[in-house]
Amino acid sequence: MIERLSGFNYSIRHAENSQVAASGFERKIGSTNAIEANDLMISLPDGRALLEHIDLSIKAGDSLLITGPSGVGKSTLLRALAGLWPFVHGRLTMPESAAMLFLPQKPYLPLGTLKVALCYPDAPDADDAALREVLALCQLAHLSDRLDAVEQWSYVLSLGEQQRVAFARVLLKRPDFLFLDEATSALDEDAEAQFYALLKSRLPNMAIVSVGHRSTLRQWHAAEKRLGPSV
Repeated sequence: MIERLSGFNYSIRHAENSQVAASGFERKIGSTNAIEANDLMISLPDGRALLEHIDLSIKAGDSLLITGPSGVGKSTLLRALAGLWPFVHGRLTMPESAAMLFLPQKPYLPLGTLKVALCYPDAPDADDAALREVLALCQLAHLSDRLDAVEQWSYVLSLGEQQRVAFARVLLKRPDFLFLDEATSALDEDAEAQFYALLKSRLPNMAIVSVGHRSTLRQWHAAEKRLGPSV
Protein backbone atom coordinates (compact mmCIF):
# COMPACT_ATOMS: atom_id res chain seq x y z
CA MET A 1 0.00 0.00 0.00
CA ILE A 2 2.89 2.36 0.75
CA GLU A 3 4.20 1.92 -2.80
CA ARG A 4 0.76 2.67 -4.28
CA LEU A 5 -0.01 5.62 -2.06
CA SER A 6 3.33 7.32 -2.74
CA GLY A 7 1.90 8.53 -6.07
CA PHE A 8 -1.41 9.70 -4.74
CA ASN A 9 -2.45 13.17 -3.81
CA TYR A 10 -1.91 13.01 -0.05
CA SER A 11 -3.83 15.47 2.15
CA ILE A 12 -2.61 15.99 5.69
CA ARG A 13 -5.48 15.50 8.13
CA HIS A 14 -6.26 18.32 10.48
CA ALA A 15 -5.22 17.65 14.06
CA GLU A 16 -6.10 19.75 17.11
CA ASN A 17 -3.20 18.53 19.21
CA SER A 18 0.29 17.23 18.58
CA GLN A 19 0.47 13.48 18.37
CA VAL A 20 3.49 11.87 19.96
CA ALA A 21 3.85 8.21 19.08
CA ALA A 22 5.37 5.63 21.37
CA SER A 23 8.24 5.45 18.89
CA GLY A 24 9.25 9.03 19.68
CA PHE A 25 7.74 10.56 16.54
CA GLU A 26 5.92 13.86 16.89
CA ARG A 27 3.79 15.13 14.04
CA LYS A 28 1.80 18.32 14.42
CA ILE A 29 0.08 21.08 12.50
CA GLY A 30 2.00 24.35 12.46
CA SER A 31 0.82 27.91 12.09
CA THR A 32 3.16 28.74 9.20
CA ASN A 33 2.96 27.60 5.58
CA ALA A 34 6.05 25.40 5.85
CA ILE A 35 7.15 21.83 6.38
CA GLU A 36 9.65 21.60 9.22
CA ALA A 37 11.59 18.40 9.96
CA ASN A 38 13.69 18.42 13.11
CA ASP A 39 16.22 15.71 13.91
CA LEU A 40 14.36 13.01 12.00
CA MET A 41 15.67 9.48 12.13
CA ILE A 42 14.23 7.16 9.51
CA SER A 43 14.58 3.43 10.08
CA LEU A 44 14.03 0.23 8.18
CA PRO A 45 11.28 -2.13 9.37
CA ASP A 46 13.88 -4.26 11.18
CA GLY A 47 14.95 -1.26 13.25
CA ARG A 48 18.20 -0.42 11.47
CA ALA A 49 18.73 3.31 10.95
CA LEU A 50 18.54 4.43 7.33
CA LEU A 51 18.86 8.21 7.79
CA GLU A 52 19.68 10.22 10.91
CA HIS A 53 19.63 13.87 12.01
CA ILE A 54 17.53 15.14 9.11
CA ASP A 55 16.61 18.81 9.40
CA LEU A 56 14.53 20.46 6.67
CA SER A 57 12.52 23.63 6.26
CA ILE A 58 10.40 23.88 3.11
CA LYS A 59 8.10 26.83 2.53
CA ALA A 60 6.05 28.25 -0.33
CA GLY A 61 8.11 28.84 -3.45
CA ASP A 62 11.12 26.86 -2.25
CA SER A 63 12.87 24.35 -4.50
CA LEU A 64 14.98 21.59 -2.96
CA LEU A 65 16.89 18.82 -4.72
CA ILE A 66 17.62 15.70 -2.68
CA THR A 67 20.59 13.73 -3.99
CA GLY A 68 22.74 10.83 -2.91
CA PRO A 69 23.77 7.32 -3.95
CA SER A 70 21.18 4.68 -4.80
CA GLY A 71 19.72 2.98 -1.74
CA VAL A 72 20.62 5.76 0.68
CA GLY A 73 16.97 6.53 1.49
CA LYS A 74 15.94 9.43 -0.75
CA SER A 75 12.53 7.97 -1.68
CA THR A 76 11.94 6.81 1.89
CA LEU A 77 12.50 10.36 3.12
CA LEU A 78 9.72 11.54 0.79
CA ARG A 79 7.40 8.84 2.12
CA ALA A 80 8.20 9.91 5.67
CA LEU A 81 7.35 13.51 4.83
CA ALA A 82 4.05 12.23 3.37
CA GLY A 83 3.22 10.27 6.51
CA LEU A 84 3.43 7.02 4.53
CA TRP A 85 6.49 5.58 6.26
CA PRO A 86 5.85 4.62 9.90
CA PHE A 87 9.42 3.98 11.06
CA VAL A 88 10.32 7.56 11.99
CA HIS A 89 11.63 9.34 15.08
CA GLY A 90 11.89 13.09 15.60
CA ARG A 91 9.52 15.96 14.92
CA LEU A 92 7.64 16.84 11.74
CA THR A 93 5.55 20.00 11.55
CA MET A 94 3.11 20.30 8.65
CA PRO A 95 1.31 23.43 7.44
CA GLU A 96 -2.40 23.66 8.03
CA SER A 97 -4.66 22.94 5.04
CA ALA A 98 -1.80 22.60 2.57
CA ALA A 99 -2.40 20.58 -0.59
CA MET A 100 0.37 18.13 -1.45
CA LEU A 101 1.06 15.99 -4.48
CA PHE A 102 3.58 13.19 -4.72
CA LEU A 103 4.73 11.94 -8.13
CA PRO A 104 6.58 8.61 -8.26
CA GLN A 105 8.80 7.44 -11.06
CA LYS A 106 5.94 5.38 -12.48
CA PRO A 107 2.55 7.12 -12.07
CA TYR A 108 -0.57 5.16 -11.27
CA LEU A 109 -3.07 5.25 -14.14
CA PRO A 110 -6.46 3.71 -13.33
CA LEU A 111 -8.46 1.72 -15.82
CA GLY A 112 -11.05 3.98 -17.43
CA THR A 113 -11.18 7.06 -19.60
CA LEU A 114 -8.23 9.34 -20.17
CA LYS A 115 -10.22 12.02 -18.35
CA VAL A 116 -10.36 9.77 -15.27
CA ALA A 117 -6.61 9.15 -15.50
CA LEU A 118 -5.85 12.86 -15.74
CA CYS A 119 -8.00 13.82 -12.75
CA TYR A 120 -7.10 10.85 -10.52
CA PRO A 121 -7.56 10.48 -7.57
CA ASP A 122 -10.27 13.16 -7.73
CA ALA A 123 -13.49 12.84 -9.66
CA PRO A 124 -13.14 13.80 -13.36
CA ASP A 125 -14.95 17.12 -12.94
CA ALA A 126 -12.61 19.34 -14.99
CA ASP A 127 -14.12 20.58 -18.25
CA ASP A 128 -12.77 19.23 -21.52
CA ALA A 129 -11.30 22.58 -22.57
CA ALA A 130 -9.13 22.70 -19.44
CA LEU A 131 -8.01 19.11 -19.96
CA ARG A 132 -7.07 19.75 -23.58
CA GLU A 133 -5.10 22.81 -22.51
CA VAL A 134 -2.98 20.88 -19.99
CA LEU A 135 -2.51 18.04 -22.49
CA ALA A 136 -1.08 20.54 -24.97
CA LEU A 137 1.15 22.13 -22.32
CA CYS A 138 2.46 18.68 -21.37
CA GLN A 139 3.24 17.66 -24.95
CA LEU A 140 0.27 15.30 -25.15
CA ALA A 141 -1.87 17.19 -27.66
CA HIS A 142 -2.12 14.02 -29.76
CA LEU A 143 -4.36 12.59 -27.02
CA SER A 144 -6.78 15.54 -26.86
CA ASP A 145 -9.46 13.76 -28.89
CA ARG A 146 -9.32 10.66 -26.67
CA LEU A 147 -10.55 12.11 -23.37
CA ASP A 148 -13.53 9.73 -23.28
CA ALA A 149 -11.66 6.68 -24.59
CA VAL A 150 -11.52 3.77 -22.15
CA GLU A 151 -8.11 2.08 -22.17
CA GLN A 152 -5.54 0.40 -19.97
CA TRP A 153 -3.50 3.57 -20.13
CA SER A 154 -0.52 2.13 -18.25
CA TYR A 155 -0.06 -0.21 -21.22
CA VAL A 156 -1.14 2.13 -24.01
CA LEU A 157 1.16 5.00 -23.01
CA SER A 158 4.94 4.90 -22.82
CA LEU A 159 6.55 5.66 -19.46
CA GLY A 160 7.50 9.10 -20.77
CA GLU A 161 3.88 9.79 -21.71
CA GLN A 162 2.73 8.54 -18.31
CA GLN A 163 5.11 10.97 -16.62
CA ARG A 164 3.67 13.75 -18.79
CA VAL A 165 0.17 12.76 -17.58
CA ALA A 166 1.44 13.14 -14.02
CA PHE A 167 2.62 16.69 -14.79
CA ALA A 168 -0.78 17.43 -16.29
CA ARG A 169 -2.28 16.43 -12.93
CA VAL A 170 -0.02 18.95 -11.22
CA LEU A 171 -1.29 21.75 -13.45
CA LEU A 172 -4.89 20.72 -12.79
CA LYS A 173 -4.57 20.32 -9.00
CA ARG A 174 -2.18 23.22 -8.32
CA PRO A 175 -0.76 21.85 -5.05
CA ASP A 176 1.11 23.90 -2.48
CA PHE A 177 3.86 21.29 -2.18
CA LEU A 178 5.05 19.00 -4.95
CA PHE A 179 7.32 16.02 -4.30
CA LEU A 180 8.96 14.45 -7.36
CA ASP A 181 10.55 11.03 -6.91
CA GLU A 182 12.57 10.68 -10.14
CA ALA A 183 9.39 11.79 -11.89
CA THR A 184 11.25 12.90 -15.05
CA SER A 185 13.49 9.83 -15.41
CA ALA A 186 11.87 8.74 -18.70
CA LEU A 187 12.13 12.21 -20.26
CA ASP A 188 15.17 13.54 -22.08
CA GLU A 189 16.99 16.49 -20.56
CA ASP A 190 15.36 19.05 -22.87
CA ALA A 191 11.86 17.82 -21.99
CA GLU A 192 12.78 17.75 -18.30
CA ALA A 193 13.89 21.37 -18.49
CA GLN A 194 10.68 22.36 -20.26
CA PHE A 195 8.55 20.80 -17.54
CA TYR A 196 10.44 22.43 -14.67
CA ALA A 197 10.22 25.77 -16.48
CA LEU A 198 6.49 25.20 -16.98
CA LEU A 199 5.93 24.49 -13.28
CA LYS A 200 7.87 27.54 -12.18
CA SER A 201 6.06 29.86 -14.60
CA ARG A 202 2.57 28.50 -13.96
CA LEU A 203 2.88 27.78 -10.22
CA PRO A 204 5.55 30.14 -8.86
CA ASN A 205 4.40 29.81 -5.23
CA MET A 206 4.43 26.02 -5.22
CA ALA A 207 7.26 24.38 -3.25
CA ILE A 208 9.11 21.70 -5.21
CA VAL A 209 11.14 18.89 -3.64
CA SER A 210 12.83 16.60 -6.15
CA VAL A 211 14.73 13.35 -5.89
CA GLY A 212 16.97 12.62 -8.86
CA HIS A 213 20.41 11.72 -10.12
CA ARG A 214 20.86 14.03 -13.11
CA SER A 215 23.17 16.98 -12.60
CA THR A 216 20.89 19.00 -14.90
CA LEU A 217 18.30 19.13 -12.11
CA ARG A 218 20.47 21.48 -10.07
CA GLN A 219 19.65 24.50 -12.22
CA TRP A 220 15.96 24.19 -11.28
CA HIS A 221 16.48 24.11 -7.52
CA ALA A 222 17.69 26.82 -5.19
CA ALA A 223 19.04 24.35 -2.61
CA GLU A 224 20.41 20.82 -2.52
CA LYS A 225 20.53 18.29 0.29
CA ARG A 226 22.85 15.37 -0.27
CA LEU A 227 22.12 12.24 1.71
CA GLY A 228 24.82 9.80 2.63
CA PRO A 229 26.46 7.84 5.44
CA SER A 230 27.61 11.03 7.15
CA VAL A 231 24.12 12.62 7.23
